[in-house]
Amino acid sequence: MVAAENRLQVAKRAGQYLAIASSIAIVAYYLPNYFLYEKIIAENSAVVMQLIGIKSTVWTHGNQVFLNQFEIQRMCTGVQVMAVFLGLIAAVPKVPLKNRIFAFTIVVLSVHIANIGRIALEIWLVYNGILPWSLVHYPTGLILGIFSVAFLIVAADYFIPQIGDLAFSVVDGARTR
Repeated sequence: MVAAENRLQVAKRAGQYLAIASSIAIVAYYLPNYFLYEKIIAENSAVVMQLIGIKSTVWTHGNQVFLNQFEIQRMCTGVQVMAVFLGLIAAVPKVPLKNRIFAFTIVVLSVHIANIGRIALEIWLVYNGILPWSLVHYPTGLILGIFSVAFLIVAADYFIPQIGDLAFSVVDGARTR
């Protein structure tokens, strides 16, 4: 009976955490207009491209941002990863604000730098005829995303161990069934 009550408490805490984290992530991703950040990503990518010898121009048309002929959209900025981690970090109970801010800052800087590199690499691969856009855009973004998220989970757990504690308490609760 006690084990069943314990599993129920763990499931309830995990459900509340996921509901709060998801709500924060959804609001952070869908409500803001990311035009300015899209432009910053394009400009930073243009600098990297110029450093590796690729002529680059950032231009806008209405609310759209372009880097050469490629449109930089919200999905290109990594904001979805940042929003998810904001939700995960903000929803963990009993964590000092300083730790939350530091962990989220690490996430934002890591995603920003990784995305700039990814965009420059993808365009370099296309311009040098190594891969067509259809093969370079989605697969490299997915691969980078997997490695980035794994790194960010480790980093977030390092600065906020309660994230890992919560996740393992759910796994342990499920295992004791």
